[in-house]
Amino acid sequence: MLNFKKSIVGVLTLAAFTFTGNAALAASCPKKGGIMKFGVKAEPPTYDMHGTNSYAVMHFVAQHYSTLLTFDWNKFPKLEGDVADTWNQSADGLKYTFKLKKGIKFHDGTALTSADVKATYDRLRNPPKGVISVRKALFSSISSIETPDDNTVVFNLSKPDAFMMDGFASPFNAIYSAKDIAKDPKWHLKNINGTGPYKFTSHSKGESWKAAKYDGFHHGDNCLDGTEGYRIKKLGEPLIGGQIMAEWRGTSPPERVMLKKEMGDDVSFQAKTLMTLWVVSLNSKTEAFKNKKVRQAINMCIDRHAGLKKLAKITFTAPRPSGYLLYNSTYALPDEELYKIPGFTKDIDASRKKAMAMLKEAGAEGLEFTYSNRAVSHPYDHIAIWLMSEWKKCGLKPKMITNPTSKFVKIRREGGFDATIDWAPSFLPDPTLMHFKYISADRTASNYSKNIDRDLDKLFDAQAGETDVEKRKSIVHQFEKKALENAWVLPVTYTDRVIALNSKVKGYVIANSHILNNTWRGVYLD
Repeated sequence: MLNFKKSIVGVLTLAAFTFTGNAALAASCPKKGGIMKFGVKAEPPTYDMHGTNSYAVMHFVAQHYSTLLTFDWNKFPKLEGDVADTWNQSADGLKYTFKLKKGIKFHDGTALTSADVKATYDRLRNPPKGVISVRKALFSSISSIETPDDNTVVFNLSKPDAFMMDGFASPFNAIYSAKDIAKDPKWHLKNINGTGPYKFTSHSKGESWKAAKYDGFHHGDNCLDGTEGYRIKKLGEPLIGGQIMAEWRGTSPPERVMLKKEMGDDVSFQAKTLMTLWVVSLNSKTEAFKNKKVRQAINMCIDRHAGLKKLAKITFTAPRPSGYLLYNSTYALPDEELYKIPGFTKDIDASRKKAMAMLKEAGAEGLEFTYSNRAVSHPYDHIAIWLMSEWKKCGLKPKMITNPTSKFVKIRREGGFDATIDWAPSFLPDPTLMHFKYISADRTASNYSKNIDRDLDKLFDAQAGETDVEKRKSIVHQFEKKALENAWVLPVTYTDRVIALNSKVKGYVIANSHILNNTWRGVYLD
């Protein structure tokens, strides 16, 4: 169970407050030098952190960029400054003023100013034509951004926003150079220029990603001479053989047993519940899925209570059902309410019997549909095989189509599927962050079902502006129930994350998401 304070999932307070970045909190470098080599099981589909949910982008690209705020990983979710030095929120919650650290420079030598922060957040909240900002909906409360001087940026809000302060620490909100954005809004899809601890040096597609230490890094805790990321298919051989020292996404239970047996004290493990939800998105353009009963029936055929316990023994999924919000967190729907919703009841025989009757009534008995899968073993193949088996028990005829990451992402984005594996990565158990994927597709690019639901939109907006925890919880539960019953996106389960490191790798602190803490600050080799 995660123990998050209510202050991180609701607005902190509407009284004015000021924070000061503390350089003393920065991780130290007991040792300097060396190249840290790590493995990644996917190819980055883009270099643009604003337009992706991909962990592969974060594991390769995040080290090159900074954000406005970040987190203290030893005291998560405590906020601290990244490019921001101090910050202040007005008493009415409608103005956030940041003072930037002086002397920060991009890797190309250009000085970072408030104009870069403004250009970055303007791109995030109102992306130019052809540019994707998958979290655009998270910035809807920002009405304007001011830059009174080079070191000051002011965000004006149209209404209080319970998530906004934590949002400034989102690892996806990389600060881009205003001049790079101005010369081509799509420049960042294939180019990199940040202020992060390591500079980009090369990318050999399908093979490697290399970076070098940035001597001008403003925190000074980039301890390594550089990093090298390698595309791997499996973890065991390269970690045992010393070709890599880490894999940051996660290891399966069988892999952990094997690694410990082969490596002994040369391997170490870190574990945390992961705030990434595995889901199945159903295409709103697929004719059969336009019928709500068909969508619900597909969901009702899945035995989450017994099946997830078995699945967790072979891959890194949690062994229990969950709605869209992380179970046991402040705003999550209680189990007794969740288990009343179609697809989550414990009596699987009754659920499947009813599902088959609903399919027959809808003229969808023995329905054939495609399932788009990503060509990564854990947990994609394992989830896919399990789902295929569950659906067939209701007489359904799913056909699995598996593609490498880049093609899979393109298919998912363009809607070339009936059903697709999908995921909702979060870095805090906050309803705004965890629910924005399920609002109308014209408000968020991460809704791959492409459905429109204005009632959900209204509930989403209402909870985002509600600063009273109990009142917000009531609205959030209405959203959760309605979205789950609509069944456009079917939650599978959350993730249990365990990473394996060569024991020489020190200073890394695992986070509750594999999209967090990927800049390698404070990491060193012993």
